[in-house]
Amino acid sequence: MPRGDRGALTRVRMKSPTDAQPWEEIYRRDGRVFDSPAPVVHHVAEVLREHGCRRVADLGCGSGRHTVFLAQCGFDVIGIDNSPTALRLARTWLAHEGLRARLALADMRRPLPLRDGAWDALVSTQVIHHALRDTVRGTAREIRRILRPGGVLFVSVPSGMDPDETFRQVEPGTFVPTSGDEAGLPHHIFSAEELSLLFPGCTVLELDQIGGRIWALLAVRRLGHRRPAGAAGRP
Repeated sequence: MPRGDRGALTRVRMKSPTDAQPWEEIYRRDGRVFDSPAPVVHHVAEVLREHGCRRVADLGCGSGRHTVFLAQCGFDVIGIDNSPTALRLARTWLAHEGLRARLALADMRRPLPLRDGAWDALVSTQVIHHALRDTVRGTAREIRRILRPGGVLFVSVPSGMDPDETFRQVEPGTFVPTSGDEAGLPHHIFSAEELSLLFPGCTVLELDQIGGRIWALLAVRRLGHRRPAGAAGRP
């Protein structure tokens, strides 16, 4: 994104360094976690081109695998993550590739630092389920808010818990691992129907299951759909 093109951004401060746990610890320990984009994101990039998308937000960008890929594809990209170490890794990767993209430190569980209707697309892989159900719904409202009418969203979420992990259920559909890197972090598990209804005002283009354990949703924000009352707004 050109440096002067800041009209789609607002400022939101992180409330606490602990917001990024446990991902901050993971990125400090392991460095760049993924070296290539998820295969489905190649298809997503084609769909974005077909819909005339230019500005793309990568929510939960981590160390940058999709931010880098989308920048390579010619999109104006902003990568958003709550881990400062992940963003430093993404910035280094972009510089190594000779690419430009904006990076923002923000938490998807809080209002996003992006203006209403200013973004053509949003991509988020295996991110938005990391919260209790009501918080996930709040993130979905934020995603819908920042998309322009006709904008495209792509999200992937798990369709089940890892059978090798131990976990406890804390509410219907939400489980907390008791071991592993993400111990203590809520994981909301979606049915296909629940995911298809998560973004009212959007038309589902594709809803597929990948590898038997991941739901992948492509949808378009419908033209003229009003933002629900009470949804967060930006100046």
